[in-house]
Amino acid sequence: MSAEKPPAWEAEYDTVRDLLGQSFMRLRFPASFEKEFRQNMNTRALETVRENYWMLFLLALSAVLIIYFQYTVGGVWIGAVEDLRLAVLMGLCIISVLVIFTALAKSPSMDRHFFSYTVVCCLLMLLFMTIFPAYFRDEVLRQRSTYLVIYLLMIVYGVANLRLHQSAFIGFTGMGAVVLAVNVLGMQRFDWGMFMQFFFLTNLVGVGNNYVVEVRERRLFLQSRLLDLEKRQLNKLSERLVQLAREDGLTGLANRRHFNDRFLMEWERARRDGKPLALVFSDVDHFKAFNDKHGHLEGDRALIAVADVLKSVATRPGDLAARYGGEEFVLLLPNTTCDGAMEVARELIAGIDAKAIAHRGSKVAKHVTISAGVASMVPDVHIAPAKLIDLADEALYAAKHEGRHRVVVSTAC
Repeated sequence: MSAEKPPAWEAEYDTVRDLLGQSFMRLRFPASFEKEFRQNMNTRALETVRENYWMLFLLALSAVLIIYFQYTVGGVWIGAVEDLRLAVLMGLCIISVLVIFTALAKSPSMDRHFFSYTVVCCLLMLLFMTIFPAYFRDEVLRQRSTYLVIYLLMIVYGVANLRLHQSAFIGFTGMGAVVLAVNVLGMQRFDWGMFMQFFFLTNLVGVGNNYVVEVRERRLFLQSRLLDLEKRQLNKLSERLVQLAREDGLTGLANRRHFNDRFLMEWERARRDGKPLALVFSDVDHFKAFNDKHGHLEGDRALIAVADVLKSVATRPGDLAARYGGEEFVLLLPNTTCDGAMEVARELIAGIDAKAIAHRGSKVAKHVTISAGVASMVPDVHIAPAKLIDLADEALYAAKHEGRHRVVVSTAC
């Protein structure tokens, strides 16, 4: 016989604990976790862009201010005119890309293309920030323009909430695009030493920073998942405890405590609505003799079989089958008259007879039988709820006194 598989949540819980216990975290989860994590990161990246797009425009403003304060005196440009033209053209190109990027990011219909248009826009800006300054005549202005590239790459690696492979793709593809553009344009004056110094090193620092950030995000994701699983388990345990407090451990029927609570609730409801409330008390005939002849284990099986029949006749949403104590059971039947309750009691007796459970100690039949007492009334403020229980119990006593294996209806009906 194969071992029973643990519930799915337990396997997931163990997987999460194992992942959190790893000292070196790989940037990939099992497929079920990875898909959810990526969706979560993509959503957060979009939200970050929509909430912080102003940082990109701050990038453009920084470029303008660097150039303005360095090369103007009293609002008059003191550098080479060609540098001014190139700076203005670079600024217009960068701002145009930023406007397009912001418009795309704010359009929900473009959400699924977020990474694609992010790559294109970042590559264009990196090209503009690298190629245009290479033509500046002023060496200081050319050098300070590299700050813009560093600023943009730090946004990509550290602020944008992109995963490491996405950020690295943008950073190193941008580097490759610049190398290609320089060769295609035949730029003889391009400073490769400075390019490697700021572009390559910024990418390396960015990759390290992004790795740390993504590991943190993945651990936070796992910890959140772990908390959800623990909360789910606590809820299940709480539900199970409530169930155990209301359920009879042997038969699975409602226990007496739950019956008492429901009985009072249904009594008040029937009193307000002016509807009848019925009880069917039943008792297994000669049950002590059954245990003596067949043993207590068989006695338990017989009670479970009786409980199954009780469940089968308590078919309406408001009906309740309960174990009242020992071999005694009760059916709570809202909005039911004496005649209706008597029919249910007869169906109950017939169902148990159909089980044909052998009973060698019975003086009534060769199989297990029950006796039933029925009572019903319309509750009233002047009548105590216990009155209905007493009437049904008296009817049950009468059924036993008259020979058992029968239904007796209360004389109050």
